[in-house]
Amino acid sequence: MALIFFDIDGTLWDRANIIPGSTKTALRLLKENGHEIFLCSGRTRVFIQNEELLAQGFDGMLCGCGTDIRYRGQDILYKKLERDLLIRSMRMFYDYDMPVVMEGRDKLYMDADMIGRDEYGRWLLESMKDDTLPIRGNENIWEASKFSVLIEGKKYHEVIEALDDEYDFLVHGAFVMEAVPKGFSKATGIAGVCELLGADRSETWAFGDSANDLEMLDYVNTGIVMGNGSDAAKAHADYVTDDIHADGIYNACRHFSLI
Repeated sequence: MALIFFDIDGTLWDRANIIPGSTKTALRLLKENGHEIFLCSGRTRVFIQNEELLAQGFDGMLCGCGTDIRYRGQDILYKKLERDLLIRSMRMFYDYDMPVVMEGRDKLYMDADMIGRDEYGRWLLESMKDDTLPIRGNENIWEASKFSVLIEGKKYHEVIEALDDEYDFLVHGAFVMEAVPKGFSKATGIAGVCELLGADRSETWAFGDSANDLEMLDYVNTGIVMGNGSDAAKAHADYVTDDIHADGIYNACRHFSLI
């Protein structure tokens, strides 16, 4: 039995949230062959609600870059950021005029006047409106395990330096960075699942495409990067498969005789 971990964005589905038919077939065949499959995402749990995605039969979810682990309906781990750190972090981000999404298990916190400057931020406000709250005015109920921060044109290196003891920062080009609690990553989440199941690292596989997948790709026995993945991700791959819409997941699973 293999434990196989899948990033979501750019790996399982594209920018329009379309899951290729060949990917669905691969996931079904993996299950039929006795393997266990997991979502392994930088998204926090509130951001993983798509019914079609969740209907693919995943055995577990590793959310928020390893800060939240759920296996077969049971909560295994949740790293909640302390209130004092949330306050200090938000003060720093806003002092540097950086729009922020504070990512919780149950809610996304964002201020429309800040995040609404960005096209993606406006889409997020609209598409997730039932699961969002303003950051300002809700300090007493903040709950989060990580941040996403818009950095275009900002002095984000100074913020990274100031908060380096508290977070690992994943910088995605010139536009956005993720702030993840120090010592947490997709890799630590996978290690936690292996410990839970008594599985050896040699039994692990992962599919990814971007900067927050690097530690995962390095940790597992076999790290597979999509053909549409970033150059940084491909540099950490054991195998580069085809693009998401060129049957990349299916072809890799066939290549390694997983299906």
